[in-house]
Amino acid sequence: MASLVELEANQLCMHFGGVRALDNVNFTLRRQELRCLIGPNGAGKSTFFKCLAGMLNPTSGEIRIRGQHTNGWHPHQIARLGIGIKTQVPSVMNSLSVRENLWLAAVRGNSTKQADNIVAQIMDQVSIAELSSQSVETLAHGKRQLVELGIVLAGQPWLILLDEPAAGLTAEEVDRMIDVIREINRHAALIIVEHDMHFVRRIAEQVTVFNQGQVLIDSNVDEVMNNQAVRDVYLGKSL
Repeated sequence: MASLVELEANQLCMHFGGVRALDNVNFTLRRQELRCLIGPNGAGKSTFFKCLAGMLNPTSGEIRIRGQHTNGWHPHQIARLGIGIKTQVPSVMNSLSVRENLWLAAVRGNSTKQADNIVAQIMDQVSIAELSSQSVETLAHGKRQLVELGIVLAGQPWLILLDEPAAGLTAEEVDRMIDVIREINRHAALIIVEHDMHFVRRIAEQVTVFNQGQVLIDSNVDEVMNNQAVRDVYLGKSL
């Protein structure tokens, strides 16, 4: 079963002065797994995400991606391993059309014909074909989110890191995003940082809960949602 492990974090720590944002975090992701990271504000989940994505260099501990030690790597180096990263910072070229944005991402390392095929496949996969000729700057937030996800997919990653994909979406857009993520998960693993607990309940099988820089619990979604310690962390909120 060890060959199925794609990403590992061992005793990962991240200190900002005297603050321990991460404190000896252990984490394992298996092939084509979909894992949600949750926790209250300041729990460490976003810091952990940034360490995995190469945005932060951990103070100590180890990250291994497909056996490679990636501590200190930059995001573009992480991406070259076949990892797609979507943060909350927009990564689109507003003045270009949806198709042009996707094509520019797809043509890196591919011929123009291959890029054309990749773009057509992604527009179908993400359900944005009808937006092909529209300028990205004219799109509403939810559709921009799908375009940005499409740009990530253009790199044909085997692992995708998503930071709050449901943020700011309408109920209808959340339904669409869930469908897209489920389709992606047929071929790729995902690590998703998310605050929307209803979204997590609908999308996740396995959930890792962060609290005060540590992993509070790492289990299936039903056990996590019914765990009293998790409920206490969320101040009794309905999960």
